[in-house]
Amino acid sequence: MVKSIRYLFVIATGCFFGVFIFLPISELTTFYEFKRDIGISVWDFIYTQFYRAITLQTPIKFFFYLVFGGLMGVISALLMTVFSKRNKLIDQLRSELDKNLTALISKGEDDDLEFKSSYRYDYRQQKVNKVLENVIIKTIAGFMNSRGGSLLIGVADDGSIIGLEADYNTLSRKDSDGYTQLLMSAIADKMGTPACKLVKILFHTHEEKEVCRIIVLPSPMPVYAKDDNQARFYLRTGSGTRELDIQEAITFIKAKWG
Repeated sequence: MVKSIRYLFVIATGCFFGVFIFLPISELTTFYEFKRDIGISVWDFIYTQFYRAITLQTPIKFFFYLVFGGLMGVISALLMTVFSKRNKLIDQLRSELDKNLTALISKGEDDDLEFKSSYRYDYRQQKVNKVLENVIIKTIAGFMNSRGGSLLIGVADDGSIIGLEADYNTLSRKDSDGYTQLLMSAIADKMGTPACKLVKILFHTHEEKEVCRIIVLPSPMPVYAKDDNQARFYLRTGSGTRELDIQEAITFIKAKWG
């Protein structure tokens, strides 16, 4: 409601500028361009033309500048929306970047923080497990569809730091660059390339063990993750991520994104 009133105000302001600013400026230009020798001063000319327009003696001129100003207002309102969303995402990203790793882990898992021991290496089975990769993707999608958050890979559920060595050993390029490429490729493949813009990947070193921190920003539109070639909708709820059924997803999407 508040946003609607703000946008209406911006559009109304545009209409005001169209009639009371753009129209007189146009008449000023017209006077000096074509009508210097008509025997009246520039101010008398502008006043006369302006008065005729607002009293609808020249209705086409009046409505042209009214609509022109209104369109400028609409464009301004749209730009305000885009910049507002962008600034909100930038502020959230800056806030996440300022958080200390140790302090982040110490607060424990919640609605905007998740721990994962690894991305693809299964410590129980002692081998690569594709199921784990899907769990990471689901968690990222859940963050995007809610308020965003951070995912720490290389940290056990109890907050102890395991590191990324086991995951690194499964890669052809066994370093953070290879790991980043693997993660971003998976995100693009499972959620679409635009989703990559909502992710920032950092690496922290603690006691000679690396931790991957994936900062996830909230998405301006619904994000679906592919699982078994089907698009599924995930949402972060509390300290976990769950899949919404079709009816739940429709209701949630309508409430959040309209």
